[in-house]
Amino acid sequence: MEPSRAAVEVRKDETTRLYEALIDGQVVGNLAYETTGGRVSLTHSYVNEDQRHRGVASALARYALEDLSQSQLKAGIYCGFVADYVEDHPEWKDAVDINRSAFLATRTARDTNSGR
Repeated sequence: MEPSRAAVEVRKDETTRLYEALIDGQVVGNLAYETTGGRVSLTHSYVNEDQRHRGVASALARYALEDLSQSQLKAGIYCGFVADYVEDHPEWKDAVDINRSAFLATRTARDTNSGR
């Protein structure tokens, strides 16, 4: 049985440099970002194990990309999940700069090594 999709709220915490995903008021995942020299980079994401496969990471990626698209700056993507999200949602490709050499063994990193 597939887990039900709960309503995911996403907020940006500029103090911790995290986009945070909340379900019922509890933080269940985050997407870290760094700002250096006027450039924003999405570095890594995490979702609690019991909340995975419920759209939490996708909600984080979508919110962050929408937020960054308002800045008119190209976002650097170092997070494998966000890179996969952009691959699946090509409307974001012009707004980001994906650095595949920095990935850990995510789907994108494996596919890149196999000629994708």
